[in-house]
Amino acid sequence: MTIDQIIDDQMLAFNNRDIKKMMPLCSDEIKIFNHADNTITIDGINECEKMFITLFDNSPNLYAEIIKTINFDNKVIVHEYVCGRNGSDEKTEQVVIFEVNNQKITRMDLIRK
Repeated sequence: MTIDQIIDDQMLAFNNRDIKKMMPLCSDEIKIFNHADNTITIDGINECEKMFITLFDNSPNLYAEIIKTINFDNKVIVHEYVCGRNGSDEKTEQVVIFEVNNQKITRMDLIRK
């Protein structure tokens, strides 16, 4: 599977709120960082799964719309709009930097306005 396929599958699973298709794309050691202060907000597959289950349960209309992607080595930078987060109708803009190693997402850095 190519890095593009992995990120496409992740985005599709996110938009379908499909935890069973999303989690196999992630490494057991996945880390999610808040880019603003470089803090780890999620450390490991169990925390990641719990966070997404809660998000999906609280966000029945959740979807992400990709504005642009940039591939660089083992990273994909996704500029996107997200709507429906935690029941909100607000459309928010963010950038997610995905790092992929051994065909698994190992790191995500979130940059929010």
